[in-house]
Amino acid sequence: MLLLLMQIIAGLILLVCLGFLAYWFIAWKQGNCAFVLLKGKRSPYRVEFMDRTRAVLTCTVPIRNAGRQNGTIMDAFVRPYMPEEQYDRVDVRTILMDTARPREDDYWEALIVEPGKTVELRVKITLTAKAGSILQDLEHFPDLPMDIIYQIVGRSDWVYEKGRIHLEQDELRDALYNYKSGVMEHGRA
Repeated sequence: MLLLLMQIIAGLILLVCLGFLAYWFIAWKQGNCAFVLLKGKRSPYRVEFMDRTRAVLTCTVPIRNAGRQNGTIMDAFVRPYMPEEQYDRVDVRTILMDTARPREDDYWEALIVEPGKTVELRVKITLTAKAGSILQDLEHFPDLPMDIIYQIVGRSDWVYEKGRIHLEQDELRDALYNYKSGVMEHGRA
């Protein structure tokens, strides 16, 4: 009798273990979301607005859900790394937004991305002169590294991921020159 009871208990334990294995196999087969920030496909920076004391630059960065399930970008922001100890002549402010639903209030509205789909993130950088003239204050502006940090969730627990982009001196100079040239051509000077 004891042997029969032990065999029944062992059989039940085996069935429970097989059930867990089946569950994990199905979950593995279905996959999860996997976001990839496509930094190499970032658009060139362009000046959106400039006056005597301020310049506003923008670029777009695609992000792709390379996974097998829908994924949600719950939160996203861009963090510039320009401490005053490195360069104190310009105040740097950044905003990250979904290009399909732009917002200027620095609030990220959750975004569901289907597997294999790509969405565009827009980085907006506002550079404000501290000494008076934005062009003079940007003369020796160093490269500006920025992290795009995003919280994602799919079938598993949420995680934060990030990717780094840069605003390099040459890109800033080109964007300012192209803006000034466009202003001169269109007579808005």
